[in-house]
Amino acid sequence: MGKKVILRLKVQGKRFSNRDAEKLRGYLGSEYQEELLFHNHLEKFVLNYQSAKINYKVLNGDLAIVGINEGAEAILENCRELKKVKINDELLDIEKEFEIEEYELKVEDELKYSYKILTPWFALNQDNYKKYRSGDLDLNIQMRNNILEFFKMNQVWIKERIEVVGEFKEILITQKNTKILGFLGEFKCNVKLPDYIGLGKRKSIGFGTIEMIK
Repeated sequence: MGKKVILRLKVQGKRFSNRDAEKLRGYLGSEYQEELLFHNHLEKFVLNYQSAKINYKVLNGDLAIVGINEGAEAILENCRELKKVKINDELLDIEKEFEIEEYELKVEDELKYSYKILTPWFALNQDNYKKYRSGDLDLNIQMRNNILEFFKMNQVWIKERIEVVGEFKEILITQKNTKILGFLGEFKCNVKLPDYIGLGKRKSIGFGTIEMIK
């Protein structure tokens, strides 16, 4: 079984946008410097290339932290006493809400689960961007690979084949004066995934967040 914790950080009278997720990561990564899972850097300038088990997000206008397995435990152990966060140099009082969920990952026979991509999914790198533009890359396969990465992060090894059928639309995002191609849309697959996990690149700062369509 896997374990997921969502910690929602509510600020009275404030609504946040997706770009504030990276600011939350910067603040809490600094606050919990000794805890690798909060910032995913082995040293100051050395990135840990293991998949991030703590992701920073904005959910329904509220700041949030989503932890998976060890990330979930790190949130529960370290954030109980958290009372403030700093966003845009403003120190904000917060109300905390913890949500704890256990989940099981398994591949089923039918495409019975539907998901919406809430924040841009970064599916491409420099190499496969060219393949995508030339029509030689299938985004369904790319999403399947990202789901398989989530299985591996959970140390779940499968022989069955993950299947994905989606409808994806392009969206351009500007980050640090660079335009990046992302995708929004919906997809069906034969795996039940936990709500609000991130898939693809830059998931640690809120991109690629999914939610099941009930």
